[in-house]
Amino acid sequence: MRPLSYEVILWDWNGTLLSDSEFCSTIINGMLRRRGLPELSLEEHARLFDFPVIVYYERVGFDLEKEPFEVTSQEFIDAYYSGVEACSLKAGAADMLTGLKSAGYRLLILSASHQDHLESQVRHYGLDMHFEELLGIDTVHAPGKTGRGREWIEESGIDPARVLLVGDTVHDSEVAEKMGIDCWLVEGGHHPMDRLQETGRRVFQNIKAVQSDLLDSVRVGTGT
Repeated sequence: MRPLSYEVILWDWNGTLLSDSEFCSTIINGMLRRRGLPELSLEEHARLFDFPVIVYYERVGFDLEKEPFEVTSQEFIDAYYSGVEACSLKAGAADMLTGLKSAGYRLLILSASHQDHLESQVRHYGLDMHFEELLGIDTVHAPGKTGRGREWIEESGIDPARVLLVGDTVHDSEVAEKMGIDCWLVEGGHHPMDRLQETGRRVFQNIKAVQSDLLDSVRVGTGT
C-alpha cells in the first residue's frame, strides 16, 4: 500500500466511462460496407484504432485520396451523435464516482469531444453532479485534449504530481506524458490489454478495480 498522492482524477469519457467502442465499430463497419470494403471484427477495430484518427481510417482501408478525410470523418461524427445516447455507461460507473467524490477526490472529465456534446452526454447519463468541471474541446480555442488539460492545470495552480488521468487508450498515456501527470489505463475500451500494457502504465481490468485502488489509497493516507 502507498500513501495518498492524488487529489484530482481526470477521467477520459469515450471508452472509459461511456461504453461506446462497439458502437463505434458498428458505425465504421457500415461505412466500410457502403464502400465495398472488408468489415472489421471488434478485436480488429481495437487493434487498429489509433490517434490521430486519420491513421486509423487509412489502416482500415479508406482511400483518402479519392475521398477527403473531412468528408469521411463527418459521416462518422453524424452517425455517432445520432445514436450515442443509446450506449450504456461502464458497469458501476455512477456508484464508483459517488464513492470517489465522497472520499475527497476532485473529479473532472478531460475529453477530445466538443464541449457542447460532452456536456449534453454527461447530463443525459445523470453524471454531471459528480464532476467539478467538464473539459471538452472548444472550437474557439481548439487546443486539443492535451492543451485543454494543460490550461486547466495552469489555471488551477495544482501540482501536476497530484493529478491522475484515467483512460482507455495509448493516446491517453501520451496525453498524460505531455501534461506531466500520471496515467492509469483501463481495459475494455478502444484499445486491447496488450496495447495498453506496452505503455508501461498501470492497467486495470475495469473501473471498479480503479475505484478499489484509489479508495485503498485514501484509507492508507488517513490511517484507517
